[in-house]
Amino acid sequence: MQPLVRTLQDHDLGHLRVVAELWGFDAPSGPAPSAARELSARMLEPHALADMLASLPRDSLQVLHSLAAHRGRLPLADLRRRFGELRELGAGRRDREKPWRSTVSPLETLWYRGLLARAFGETTSGPCEFGFIPSDLLPLIPALPEPEPDHFGHPAVPPTRWLPAATTAVDDATTLLAALRRRPSREDPPSAAWCSAVEIHLHQPAASPLLITLLREQGVVQSGPLRPIAAATKTWLELPPATAWRDLLRRWAASPTCNDLSMVPGLACGSDRWPNDPLASRQAVLGWLTALPRQTWWDVGSFVGAVFEHQPGFQRPGGDFDSWYLRRRHPEGEFLRGFEHWETIEGGYLRHLIAGPLHTLGAADLALDEAGSHPVAFRLTRAFDSLHEDVALEANEQASGAFSLDADGSLSVPRRASRAQRYLIARFCRWQALAPHSYTYRLTPRSLESAARQGLKAQHVASVLEAATSEPIPPGLRRAIERAFTRGPEADLQAMLVLRLENARILEELRRNRTTSRFLGEALGARSVAVRRRDWEALCAAAARLGLLIEPPYE
Repeated sequence: MQPLVRTLQDHDLGHLRVVAELWGFDAPSGPAPSAARELSARMLEPHALADMLASLPRDSLQVLHSLAAHRGRLPLADLRRRFGELRELGAGRRDREKPWRSTVSPLETLWYRGLLARAFGETTSGPCEFGFIPSDLLPLIPALPEPEPDHFGHPAVPPTRWLPAATTAVDDATTLLAALRRRPSREDPPSAAWCSAVEIHLHQPAASPLLITLLREQGVVQSGPLRPIAAATKTWLELPPATAWRDLLRRWAASPTCNDLSMVPGLACGSDRWPNDPLASRQAVLGWLTALPRQTWWDVGSFVGAVFEHQPGFQRPGGDFDSWYLRRRHPEGEFLRGFEHWETIEGGYLRHLIAGPLHTLGAADLALDEAGSHPVAFRLTRAFDSLHEDVALEANEQASGAFSLDADGSLSVPRRASRAQRYLIARFCRWQALAPHSYTYRLTPRSLESAARQGLKAQHVASVLEAATSEPIPPGLRRAIERAFTRGPEADLQAMLVLRLENARILEELRRNRTTSRFLGEALGARSVAVRRRDWEALCAAAARLGLLIEPPYE
């Protein structure tokens, strides 16, 4: 920041005479630059400064000590929120109203005494206007420290039940890679329809946007369309699980594009681009979390409250709470502009960071409220320390448990099995079920048809299955695989309804009428016909208009 003489030179002669009057000095003479030099020299005399400090009101001294505890400067917006307004008056109005004789805040008291200056400075999140003590005055102010606390917030009562930090991020990332290999996404991030088809097979469905972003940043997937890169995927799948886990966590911590604010539940952006700096905000929060004691449950509400008190503008350049066009995520959601929405935006961001990425990536245990919807306490794990240290993580290691292939084509894959083998199997099997410790797949004609489109052949499928199970494929199943690749789907089970008529004449009448015939499928006899489940209501309505009531199906 600037020395005293430089800050005084920013003012006109009228302002300098006010400063001199309040210090008890004679009015400076000459032009403003020389008056500033003269006034600065007198203000820096120890006895003069001591007399001035002794005369200041308690609230003005509190501002000085707050500034001194933060190396002499704080964002002006934060100072205004804590200590009141600093009015911007032109020279004419200032001279008429004489605001220094009746200041409206401790900031104005210091401003007209030359103890507080203002200037713009660069921060990690952009330029910011600061209020500051001139640099050569700062060392002369007696220290009454008001430092930030060593820890933001306070410990929580250890919960009786909690959610251990998730250890499934690497497994879910493998599932997502297989899904993108089978069906690349035209959109990045993938559409809601693409995600809904995949998320039932994920341990942590809500984490799919985060994991896809991290895989893209690691160079494992590419856009246009969004799909795995073969060589990079092979390398990633062969990493030890602990290494892959650590890499995901570190990639998130250092990511400039993974925008945690955009993933906060209930928040939406009113413009095409989110206005925050994802990396700067995340690094600030991770710095506060790093200072917390390990193996200690920490109260989420107190942590958020401490950030509100000490660093409310941590992700707002210049402390500006009015320029972001964020709104609630629902139709016609209200825009959230102004400091009064801090709890919704910044508070929501802090809670999401703890309950979302940190928990998802294995760095924080969670205790939830009684409804199970909001975090009330958290505990940082050993994985959190791997962000800054070479800490050995205990991850699921390779090849624990055996693949199991039945003669009917169903396949059980342990979660702790080889990720590279599961990725290959997931490419040519139908995905059946997800359990906490296993995945169930099935060989079907359609899944093998999809495998053929991916360039796989029957012998590839057979060799992958035999390598995974360490056993020969049952002869009948081998023939079925070869037949499916040669002839394609030959048999298909479908869920259909059967419409039975009293006589064949009624069926013929429905066949002849265009409004009903389009809903009738394959004939199943002289008086029966197949109807797709999605069409029965439309068929009943069309038949009623012809004069025939059809009894709907019993669910």
